[in-house]
Amino acid sequence: MMPNPFVFGPRIEDPAQFIGREHELRHIFNALETAHSGQLQHVSIVGPRRIGKSSLLFHIQQVYPRYLRRPEQYHILFIDLDDARCHTLTGLLRYILHRLNLPVDEKPSLAQFQEIVERRYRREGPYLVLCLDEFEHLTSRREEFPDAFYDSLRSLAANNRLGLITASKTPLDQLAFQGKLTSPFFNIFHLLPLGEFTPQETDALLDIGRRCDRPFSEEECRRIKALAGNHPAKLQIAAGLLYEAKDDATVDWGQLESEYRRQCDFIFSEAIPVQRSPSFPRRAWRFLTGEGPLALGRFLLEIFGRENFSDTT
Repeated sequence: MMPNPFVFGPRIEDPAQFIGREHELRHIFNALETAHSGQLQHVSIVGPRRIGKSSLLFHIQQVYPRYLRRPEQYHILFIDLDDARCHTLTGLLRYILHRLNLPVDEKPSLAQFQEIVERRYRREGPYLVLCLDEFEHLTSRREEFPDAFYDSLRSLAANNRLGLITASKTPLDQLAFQGKLTSPFFNIFHLLPLGEFTPQETDALLDIGRRCDRPFSEEECRRIKALAGNHPAKLQIAAGLLYEAKDDATVDWGQLESEYRRQCDFIFSEAIPVQRSPSFPRRAWRFLTGEGPLALGRFLLEIFGRENFSDTT
């Protein structure tokens, strides 16, 4: 028996599991192709939670050789700004330089960082492209990342040394306003909204179910689409639950829909840390070893109860 083929939770890192977004990918790579004209273009991906921003950004660094005419002229690097190492200025600069295999001091200054990048990456190439995920982590830490930080990035970008692709829930100009930042850095981006799948992309995802070891019928695919619409994460949840349910002779759609709504209620709400249950180790081990790969929401709700969760906003 194959594992559940539907993935939900962390970003998708296996290119074979990445579905669709061809329009967005071509938009991004067309912007990067302008490097040869002497001026890289920069893209800001904006979309709601769980819409697939991180997966798209990570996918860019994996597949760029298929899209760019001279991929050897680009060095594309994905940076997860949720990483605690990136929450201070020196930490972020050191992390980027380390990932680039460039010389790095224990506490590099902004001037040192800019000088190192300018020596390695030139106007005529190679070109450094940073894919910065969860950009809110920078603008919410104004004391660590003041206007001078953004001005330095803008200078590198203006001199065709640096391309930038960001992902955030909120447009960059609003983040700058909220963070009381005035750098013109926030005006250099093309906005790329990221929304739900197209109907064709939804069908491509459900094709995984049609071809799996518990094949989905057309009626089952229709019901999944009626339940989850074209939302990529909700489709993964619903299809994953259907795959698990088909282990039985008959699918109980009432139970499946109830479980789907319960997981969506949990996953799409902002939860705060909860008290640990005595049964956590045993149940956590069952989840982490793959028993019910889409059962995270169910697992936490059963252990802690709804009363232990509340919105943070």
